[in-house]
Amino acid sequence: MKKLDVEKPIDFVCLKQGQTLCLEAGENKIILVVEGEVYCSISKITILASKMAFYSFREKVSVVAVKDSQIVLFRFSYESHLCKVLSPLDVTTERIDGRTILLPVKSIIMDYLQTVKVYNSRFIVDSYLSDLKLREFGYILKSVYKENQLQDFFRLLPYDDMLFFQMVYSFLPEIRSVGQLAQKMSYSYSGFNKRFRRVFNTSAYNWIKENKAIQVFRDICQTNMSLKQISNSHKFATLSHFNEFCHKNLGNSPSQIRRKNKAKHIVQL
Repeated sequence: MKKLDVEKPIDFVCLKQGQTLCLEAGENKIILVVEGEVYCSISKITILASKMAFYSFREKVSVVAVKDSQIVLFRFSYESHLCKVLSPLDVTTERIDGRTILLPVKSIIMDYLQTVKVYNSRFIVDSYLSDLKLREFGYILKSVYKENQLQDFFRLLPYDDMLFFQMVYSFLPEIRSVGQLAQKMSYSYSGFNKRFRRVFNTSAYNWIKENKAIQVFRDICQTNMSLKQISNSHKFATLSHFNEFCHKNLGNSPSQIRRKNKAKHIVQL
């Protein structure tokens, strides 16, 4: 069984005939076959060279190589720029059937993949760059395919869940707790948590805490905001609570984090 690099949202994979690749639920997936032929058990379809298929985050997919094959995997969450590019698509929430639609791969996509391959071969690995490349892929899709083709291709994307995802992000700066977010979105506490876990594949409490820690760290290290301004912008009741949060979730006080980050950049320069 082939294993993937979990850090790579765009992964180039070679499969020998008969080899199986298992893709877990939890992320949206596009399987693009460059060479060869693969069989996807969940949809019971064969994907030939220069074709691609989409599977939503709800699905666990087993890919079996019918012959020696080269494939490219795109794995992305609703937080990725690829979904932000696709979200204006008028994807219907009605599902006429569960068929997986295959899309022919245009030559411009193959050219785009060559640039990604160059980065990989030179070990240029950066999460920001990877997200930019996903966004670029989204713009290419919207430029070279008709809208009805993309609507069919992404028909199994749970669009109602995407709307839920976007609402969570829009209210996030205004809230301090799961309860407040549930109330803002007109859910009961238990109903919100159930829906949240289905969409985000984790608990609302853990996700909000981790997301807040990431945003706080970025504001401390990448802005000139005072620590008091950062504390206020993230709705901490007091500076003491802000300090306690940073110690618990980031390992240091806000001032220590900022000093260490500045010293690190001075050394690098």
